[in-house]
Amino acid sequence: MDFGKKIDFTNENNHFMVYNHMKLTQMWEDHAVVELEVRKESRNLFGGIHGGVFLTMADCAAGAAARSGGKRYVTLSNSFEFFSATEHDHLRAIAAVRHRGKTICVVSVDVKDGEDKLLASGTFT
Repeated sequence: MDFGKKIDFTNENNHFMVYNHMKLTQMWEDHAVVELEVRKESRNLFGGIHGGVFLTMADCAAGAAARSGGKRYVTLSNSFEFFSATEHDHLRAIAAVRHRGKTICVVSVDVKDGEDKLLASGTFT
């Protein structure tokens, strides 16, 4: 998928993502993809992928997509739904800017597994 001009980025400067083993793998204007290879620390007490992993990946992808426009943003609010669990160990959070105003940016994010199954989705302001 080609979203337009590719933007240079580095993962090493985002210590939170490094700590959580997440990588910003793609970034175009108004778009970003964050990926994760699931580790034992990503799992909940029952062995499933912790819901916080999905939400954290989505928040990071939303922030990168918003930042792709050159401005700095922080998350003010989000609405997030969980749809399905997965047995796959590879996750992707795909973000796209829906609206960019003077001070507010609204981004939608889908979290999918290695077979492109939709696991969770949300909107971040």
